Amino acid sequence: MQPVKAPTSPLGVPLPTWAESIRRPGAYLARVRGRRALLACALLLAARPACAARSVPEPLTDWLAGLGDAAQALAGGQADASAAAARRAFSARPRGAAGARAQAALGLALAEAGRPSEAAEALEVALAPAIAPARPHLAFLRGQALLASGEPHAAARLLEQAGADPRLAVARRARFLAGEALVEAGLAAEAVATLDAALRAWPSDPAAPAARLALGRALRAAGDEARAAETWRALWLEADLPEARSAGELLAAWRAAGGPVPLATADDHLARAERLVATARPDDALQELAAAREADPEVVAGRVEVLRAAALVGLGRHAEAARVAAPFADDPDPGVQRSARLALARAAARAGRVDEASRRYREVAASDAPIAGLPEWRQRDLGDEAAYLAAWLHYDAGDYRRAAAELDAFARAYRRTSRRVDEALWFAAWSRYRLGRTADAARAFARLSRGPFADAAAYWQGRLARDARRGARFLRAAAAGADPWYALLARARLEAAGIAAAPPAASPPRPLPDAAPAAAAGQLAVAVELMGLGLEDEGLDELRQLARGGAARAAAPLVAQLAAHAGDAELPFRMARDFLGQSARTLRWSHPEPYPELLPARARAFGVDPALVLAVMRRESSFRRAVRSGAGAEGLLQLRPVTAERLAALLGVPGGVGDRLDRPEVNVALGAHYLGLLGARFADPAVVLAAYNAGPGPASEWARSRAGMPLDAWVECIPYRETRQYVKVVLSDWDVYRRLSGGSAAPIDPARPVAAPAPGVGF
Repeated sequence: MQPVKAPTSPLGVPLPTWAESIRRPGAYLARVRGRRALLACALLLAARPACAARSVPEPLTDWLAGLGDAAQALAGGQADASAAAARRAFSARPRGAAGARAQAALGLALAEAGRPSEAAEALEVALAPAIAPARPHLAFLRGQALLASGEPHAAARLLEQAGADPRLAVARRARFLAGEALVEAGLAAEAVATLDAALRAWPSDPAAPAARLALGRALRAAGDEARAAETWRALWLEADLPEARSAGELLAAWRAAGGPVPLATADDHLARAERLVATARPDDALQELAAAREADPEVVAGRVEVLRAAALVGLGRHAEAARVAAPFADDPDPGVQRSARLALARAAARAGRVDEASRRYREVAASDAPIAGLPEWRQRDLGDEAAYLAAWLHYDAGDYRRAAAELDAFARAYRRTSRRVDEALWFAAWSRYRLGRTADAARAFARLSRGPFADAAAYWQGRLARDARRGARFLRAAAAGADPWYALLARARLEAAGIAAAPPAASPPRPLPDAAPAAAAGQLAVAVELMGLGLEDEGLDELRQLARGGAARAAAPLVAQLAAHAGDAELPFRMARDFLGQSARTLRWSHPEPYPELLPARARAFGVDPALVLAVMRRESSFRRAVRSGAGAEGLLQLRPVTAERLAALLGVPGGVGDRLDRPEVNVALGAHYLGLLGARFADPAVVLAAYNAGPGPASEWARSRAGMPLDAWVECIPYRETRQYVKVVLSDWDVYRRLSGGSAAPIDPARPVAAPAPGVGF
């Protein structure tokens, strides 16, 4: 990667002009949506193929132009101009479905302009003719407008109609909002029934927490005070949810007014603390633990202290966590004991006390008691993971002789029960390689000729073979294998030796289906109609709903194609990854190139290959711009708010960008800036990616201590499993992106020595 120039003018323009997109995000998406608004006209014309054979009548031309202008103006935040264009479209074709579409566009514009009563009137006209596929969505939009204009009774009835078909994505939103409208209308008993039914049907929906707040209000109004208090209390206990704070405030206000709301107990605060530890909010967890002590000074010390130790581990304060946990390592409560031993194992491993850490991990593996603050999915796997780590830590510490013996022993003992047996055999083989016992290592790799490590084993058998012909045979097998990383390395090795590798087998072209599968036809029709109305986000929501259902596999090509036409990257990527065989088209879908007006320019401004940014984005977020990780990283390139603020400060941008990481123009610019800074410090893209995933501190140590090691071996030596896999996947995707764009292969040379790090960014 090229060194980065000082970021005073990264696009050749004054920094304040360039940074305006970070200071005031939103304009980029508006411009893109405005250009995509032409999709509405394209879809509408596609439904009238006869028009292509003759001149288009003038009213139809005016109608199409009006709808296109309305959608583009609305996307650009010009609600009044959008309304004027929609009225022109209605004047051109006022009757039937055409008039209904124009009125729908007018209703959307008026709602955006903050005129809900007028919006409701326009949407009522839009609902009069039968635009069958879009009818539930138009009913939902009109219900929203009626509720905003103070007509909750009418809104509730319309929203109930909109939620009648549970197959549609809009049904969930409509049923939840109908319950809230019934609360506003004073129909408490009916609201309780509606919200109860919606929460039973969609308990994990993003709208469910707000619906639970509304349910509590309805129950209280209906006179069921005990259940109302319990509903809000249960929500308050889910401390990681934003609505939990609102529930707590409602309970506190009701208690102050003399309501039947008991004070929170120590157990309540402990339950909240456990949830906060499990969802990576350790600071908040420590506050709850202090509240538990205040609520009951006699609360069982072990329960509090092992949770405190887990929170301290989450904050990286391992030595302090060990001091807190140590008195409880032999506690009579099995859960407290195991939790304390896990904290001690982690602290010992971090401090390099390998024998102690290994012993503690074996103790954790020998118990199945629940661990405080550990997510359920981690609980299920903990025994297996702890037993594996007890052996693997010797490899991480560089004691390869002992590691080989311990990992072999683990593989024998757990061969029928563990998912990590192949991984243990892999590191047992790698331990022999690090000892310089290449013949033994080759034999150990041969044990992995079947299973998930087969391609990796073939590559390293080829690398270590003393006979060139035998080595080439293994490398050819790896080059033709399913693992793209080892295929890439093997092709590079063969090419360097002047040996031709067989080209990847080409998949026969498969045309898109002529018609939608029967089970999905209705939902696809809804999506097409919504996009034709300019309701792009709603259309994509329906496609996502279809992708979650039983018809997803059969409908995958059409779902991907429609979503790609709408400019979406995430849905085609998922359809290609999960349901479609590889072809030229699906390779494009599985490696989309979103934000073409934004991403390449921002990447190049910081000396970063745009294809590398796309590869990082593919792995980090799967192109979901609002996704948030358990560690608090956000957006397309998964930046933590504190990192974003520091990057923005280097660019001279005022604070506050950490709150806007769901905006592509903010996230892409700062993510590219960070990759550029890492590229200035680390010469090899593999080390850059390791630093992006694990942090520049660990990556710098790995590059320094193993400087001069060939790239392929260096990657295998990355201690963190997640980071090691991350580097392999992103580098492989980088190569795919470069080839798809018609460029040269990614500059990945497995024999290139990794360079020591230079001074540079440390956060």
